[in-house]
Amino acid sequence: MTTTTAGHRLGAFDTAGPDGPEPSRLERLTAAGWVVPTPVPGLVSFTPQFETVLNRLQALLGEVDPSASPGPTWYAPVVPRAHIDRAEYAENFPQLLGTVHALRTDGAPDAGEQGARAETDVVLAPAVCYSVYPQIADSTIGEARFFDAVGHCYRHEATSEYGRFRSFRMREFVVVAGQDEAWDWRDAWITRCEELFARLGVAVSVQAASDPFFGPGDRFMRSSQLQQSLKYEFHAPVHGRDPGTAIASANSHKDHLGERFAIGFADEGPAHSSCMAFGLERTVSALIHAHGDDLANWPELG
Repeated sequence: MTTTTAGHRLGAFDTAGPDGPEPSRLERLTAAGWVVPTPVPGLVSFTPQFETVLNRLQALLGEVDPSASPGPTWYAPVVPRAHIDRAEYAENFPQLLGTVHALRTDGAPDAGEQGARAETDVVLAPAVCYSVYPQIADSTIGEARFFDAVGHCYRHEATSEYGRFRSFRMREFVVVAGQDEAWDWRDAWITRCEELFARLGVAVSVQAASDPFFGPGDRFMRSSQLQQSLKYEFHAPVHGRDPGTAIASANSHKDHLGERFAIGFADEGPAHSSCMAFGLERTVSALIHAHGDDLANWPELG
């Protein structure tokens, strides 16, 4: 297992391959009673068996959170478009953003089928934390603020690879603080997650990463993110031929979101922020891969 230490500051769902017509991972999970497929790539439904594991995972994540959170706040699956624009999400990931349209009711003449729909003032949430920062926007905080957030997210993924869900749930632990505290908090979560996944029996590799969504014109942004060690991903297989899928990530935003949302910290200027994000369905899929399709044969989690 590749590990890291706290000193990071420097640095149609078919997985059946060409070797034979074996069932895809989606077909196996369906047969084992974990998921219910849909005709749309990237969209599946989850059974009570799957939710039993996901709920246990949620409880374990709450137990390892050092902020003594009483539990996560559930956020709506849509967020105001103004918040996403303020965070500059669409500028970086335009191909992933899902917008919400509604039928026009103003009586204006329609210009064909498309003209009957108008874009609304909300978009599908691409990440949970975009509902967090607006809560303390346009203010100065005198001490670190911690958030425990969960919600349904959407990203318009173009692949049918299992695990690359369009609709999924994300649990995020977020800190908004001074530079050193935000950075140290992120590094402590990396160590904490390595210990958690070891307890869960999921072999992970921790890899420095950049967001994979930037286009060719953003090579400098990717290179800068890697050089500054801003993002680390926890990779684990979610099916037999999977070399590793990112099931969680530890991220430093530096003062980007503090600047965008006008959040100051004491007399230090814009606040810094970090987040620890868990893809809940991906993590459960990694657990299924690690322990087998029959829940009755699993060890006690945690």
